[in-house]
Amino acid sequence: MRSKSNILFRLTIFLSFTLMIARQIKATEQSHTCEENDANEGTCQPSRAPPQILVNGTIKPLDPSSFENIRSFFHDNFLDGEEDRSTPIKPTITQIPGGESISLKYVQDLINPGTVLKLIESCYKRSGWITSPQSVKGTATVKSTRTSRSCPLIWPQLYLPLLNDPSKASRLAPLKDEIDLTWHLTQRIAAFLDVGEEYIEPFQLVRYQPGEFYREHHDHGSYYGAKTEQRPLTLLIFLSDVPSSPEVDGGGYTKFRALDEGNGGVAVVPRMGDGVLWKNEDDKGELLMDAVHEAVPPKDGGNVIKYAMNVWIGKKKIKENMDVSAYRTR
Repeated sequence: MRSKSNILFRLTIFLSFTLMIARQIKATEQSHTCEENDANEGTCQPSRAPPQILVNGTIKPLDPSSFENIRSFFHDNFLDGEEDRSTPIKPTITQIPGGESISLKYVQDLINPGTVLKLIESCYKRSGWITSPQSVKGTATVKSTRTSRSCPLIWPQLYLPLLNDPSKASRLAPLKDEIDLTWHLTQRIAAFLDVGEEYIEPFQLVRYQPGEFYREHHDHGSYYGAKTEQRPLTLLIFLSDVPSSPEVDGGGYTKFRALDEGNGGVAVVPRMGDGVLWKNEDDKGELLMDAVHEAVPPKDGGNVIKYAMNVWIGKKKIKENMDVSAYRTR
């Protein structure tokens, strides 16, 4: 009976996710159409909010004129589709006011809705969601300070060579789509951040239902006295919208309490396909304490689930400095 209940629960969550993503994809497409139809200025009102931050209790849009094009992005048929070459993605980036001490930046249109859908579907297809662990002195432990669910994605650097091994290829066939997806996305992010693919940890998806949270924490292992998880950079990619406005606070944002001292910190409102990038250590390798952050829960009573993807950049090559057995998929 318990097994049937769990299956029904997972199915309900997946259906809710599918409907939510479909609505957000439609809103995203409408927003892009409005942006492109300059000739009809004033007649098109997109239903999707622009990039926003929360400062001193007030939701504020980021200045559109402050965004600059990211030139390191390239068209990828697997991620973008061959038919979209005539209208390539146009990711842009800007410094978030108040976040200068950790080079906190907002990245718009980092990945498209189709890629978002594939990422989350990968976790549901193989029932990959687990109770989110928290690193404590280098050991993954489930604690009450983190109530979300996580899904580690397949590490392509480990599995790609195995696809060419006839003795293993058939067993890995069901995972090939996920391997290809994570590899193409790894290459794109490596080009964007100007780092080698071998320094990018396996992607980790996270899911926050209304009321779920991750209390204040740091992404760098040195903060906890650990020699592992030495992560100079964090890139957090939002995989769903958590709508907020000056009138309605939907929660779900990523908050840096130490930033913009005196104004209650700086928080970023989740927007599907966009990301937030920050430094966990300075150029000398010293820990940046302002990088402590928290995942504020989506508002209780709401029906919006927050999805995001952690992209951690290691100081050393991941395969040579971590137990790769932890990234094998059963």
